[in-house]
Amino acid sequence: MTQIQRQIDTLIIRLKRMDALSDVRFVREYGSGNIETPVRGMTAVVGITQTTREKGYIGGFLSSSVRGETYGAKAEIRLYAPANENGEGLSELVAKLMAGLEAADEEHLITKVHASSIEFDPNTNSVFRKVEFEMEFCLCEEG
Repeated sequence: MTQIQRQIDTLIIRLKRMDALSDVRFVREYGSGNIETPVRGMTAVVGITQTTREKGYIGGFLSSSVRGETYGAKAEIRLYAPANENGEGLSELVAKLMAGLEAADEEHLITKVHASSIEFDPNTNSVFRKVEFEMEFCLCEEG
């Protein structure tokens, strides 16, 4: 899990540096703080929804001298808009976030990205959209 979290943290750090996303506050899902109610300003909640880790030989039988671990993750960024703005600008910001993910993925680990339709969260009295992505990477060692 540590390797996966590091890769996602690196992506988020790169996203935070982008001018197009400078007004967005990024927070970790299940952080130690309380939920902000009502949501003030655009807030992106980052969470890992699924992880995989496989040990084995890279390339199966063809290159049995290289051992490694293949990591995979599904993650989501829920982009919340303040309730008093009724989601105005949310779709445009989601498009910027998706383009930002592509630019931030310098190692080309992301295999899929898509966005959900607009949803309402009654707990925070706000609307949001999810940007979900999948990533895969390998840590190899000579054997």
